Amino acid sequence: MAEYSDRKDRTITTRWQISGDLAKFILNQDLTHLDDWGGKEAVREILPEHFQKNFDMIQTDLINCILEEKNKQTAIAFAENISKWGEWLHEQLDEGKKVVYHYFIHTIEPLLALDFAPICFEVLSGLTSALYTDGCEEGIDAIEAEGYPDHLCSSNKGAAGYLLKGYIPQPACFLKGSAPCDTSNRVYEWAAHKYKVPLIVVEAPYYMNERAHKFLTEEIKRMIVKLEKIAGKKLDEDKLRHYIQLSNEAVDYLAKIQDLRKHVPCPDTGWHRPADTIFTAQLGTPFARDYFKALYENVKERVDKGQGVIPEGKKEIRLAWGYTWEAFDLPFFNWLENKHGAIYTEDTLTYFPMDTEMIDTTNMETMLAGLGRRMMQMPMARQVMSFSDVWINDFVDISRAYKVDALAIGGHMACKHFWALNKLLSDKVKEKTGVPTLRFEMDMMDKRFTSPSELKRIMDDFFATF
Repeated sequence: MAEYSDRKDRTITTRWQISGDLAKFILNQDLTHLDDWGGKEAVREILPEHFQKNFDMIQTDLINCILEEKNKQTAIAFAENISKWGEWLHEQLDEGKKVVYHYFIHTIEPLLALDFAPICFEVLSGLTSALYTDGCEEGIDAIEAEGYPDHLCSSNKGAAGYLLKGYIPQPACFLKGSAPCDTSNRVYEWAAHKYKVPLIVVEAPYYMNERAHKFLTEEIKRMIVKLEKIAGKKLDEDKLRHYIQLSNEAVDYLAKIQDLRKHVPCPDTGWHRPADTIFTAQLGTPFARDYFKALYENVKERVDKGQGVIPEGKKEIRLAWGYTWEAFDLPFFNWLENKHGAIYTEDTLTYFPMDTEMIDTTNMETMLAGLGRRMMQMPMARQVMSFSDVWINDFVDISRAYKVDALAIGGHMACKHFWALNKLLSDKVKEKTGVPTLRFEMDMMDKRFTSPSELKRIMDDFFATF
């Protein structure tokens, strides 16, 4: 059993590590539902004492979701690797490694090779929102109390609020890609100013051509020079190669999983799609590689057996999510499968294009060029850094390749760029593929904007007329 720090500045990451270990403990019991053992209070009594407080915080529906047989193996992989990530991060902090908070579109191989302790700023909000009854609302409320606008992005606001409250370590710097949105840029600018540390910005090109790739590669070189000054050392080629090889393995498994989801019936569950994004933000670590490897093996086993994941006797409805998932209610996607037979194929925050390349590790130049190419293909960065055609064409391709029956577009309230796009996307997908679209408002991290019960009502109404 790991020793957990009681330091305030590790409150959030310590909760995650305990939650991962707690999930492993519960999943190893002979349980299929909390009610089997008399409900949450009865199960609490069988837990070791150091798990009980954390257990009280976890969403009850999430526990029941991961206990379903179809979800268990993915839940074990998720819990195992979040727990290992937490333990590794705390070791880095104990060794005095400098913390870099980075935007989720960055793969972190250079940060790892320079011996930083990288933490994705958006994961702080997303994972906390996904696990706990109160989500990341404390962080959101903290920064809004400082006067920060309530209509900006909760994926950054939760993390910024945790910094204000001292729940996460102080940064050595922030790392931000300029695309895809102004709302995230504002939070990073505020945080760097507030904590008087450098903000390293990687400027995104507007186009998706070879000239744009060369520009972005030069931006990555400039980023590395600045990171080297903060780290006090030069980037080691062999260390960078090691971490890129790990990220290549992870992306290869992710691409194979995407391909397997084209099968009918779909062999992959939808509740873990936000978890996929969390581990995409850890590309370069063994934890991301091991998570996607375990997920691939689970999905491949179902394909080999000709199995899907919706209840027997239900007609499978294949959904693509034209923008993003919501993080605050992972069991919602399990509910869609069980009640409506609606399976989750792809979305903007987990999709890598079908021609995504592995990074060439021959030498430093090929690796930096590969990192530039990878950044151009990262989920959401790809769709938003250029013309709207990229986003639209991706979902025309997805709708065809995955035999999609409907396109669900949950519009995150902070994403102003998407509110200018979603009707264009809806119309063009309908024109090109005949696929109908459901459009609705929500907040990715904050359930107070559109509640879980309201999301279910929207879906019930849609499928009643589908």
